[in-house]
Amino acid sequence: MWAVLPYLLPLGIVIIANLGVKRPRWRLLTYISLGLLNAVMLFMGLLFLSVPYLLRLSGRALSPDLQSVNISGLGLAFAVTAILSFACLPAPSRRMLARCLPIDPGSPVHTTALILLVYLAITSASLLISSQDLISASIEIASVEPGTVVLGQAVLLLFALAGVGLGTRRNVRQTLARLNLRALTLRHVAVATVMVGAFLAMDYATALIWHQLWPASYESVMGSSQQLFARFASPLGALVLALSAGVGEETLFRGALQPRFRVPLTAAVFALSHVQYALSLAIVEIFIVGLVLGWLRERTNTTTCMAVHAGYNFLDMLLMPYFP
Repeated sequence: MWAVLPYLLPLGIVIIANLGVKRPRWRLLTYISLGLLNAVMLFMGLLFLSVPYLLRLSGRALSPDLQSVNISGLGLAFAVTAILSFACLPAPSRRMLARCLPIDPGSPVHTTALILLVYLAITSASLLISSQDLISASIEIASVEPGTVVLGQAVLLLFALAGVGLGTRRNVRQTLARLNLRALTLRHVAVATVMVGAFLAMDYATALIWHQLWPASYESVMGSSQQLFARFASPLGALVLALSAGVGEETLFRGALQPRFRVPLTAAVFALSHVQYALSLAIVEIFIVGLVLGWLRERTNTTTCMAVHAGYNFLDMLLMPYFP
């Protein structure tokens, strides 16, 4: 449960932003909250940037656990995140972005979504670039508990539901329509089945190429992944992982974010958020999966994307031991 605490503040801002659509005082509170959040991020960035210099002045060294982390790189990423987020607060900046994204420059909800997307994208990218060794080392000595995965995906689901205004601007029916969550038809099931097969074929082909061209990277990431998801190796465990990820990630990325940030940007942030795969060919594959799921959402619905995502994850988890 403690892992959820860092998300409570941004989730609260999302709810306040929805209340601010029709209430000026809540709208003002939204922008004040976003400004304070950016100020904290900027402070953390400057603090991280100063750590190496402060240690040098004091004659101390980083602890062994932190020596594999690029502290300055993370600090720079936090500072850049804060600066870009501050740049999104003035209305002229959002009006410029609205030329290429279907966002409402005057909406506190769209402003909040834009800033939180900046946070997710840059912090994820910085973790991929700055902390590959630390991520791999952490994964090698730990495995994810099923409850942790379900809780994490529940957080994504909450962000999606709160972001589109469930309980503040929309009722349940309106929320389902906005997220494009509709009942599956036989055609949707057939399309999902074909897509799952295509994704599995692409996954196996990627594994073969990856294993042949970059064997060290492949062995490291695959070994870490097997250790990380060791508790999901059974059919029941794979089902829990598949359903939770399918519902949580698809509701947020394809259901809530894609209509405002388009397919390529949403797919890119979706790929970056999978930091457990470090900088590897897996991130490219996930980006392609995100593009295809985005295309599928435009032509069917989010529920079909959930079915594809869940089916692919389930079978991929069970077939992982048979990969190269």
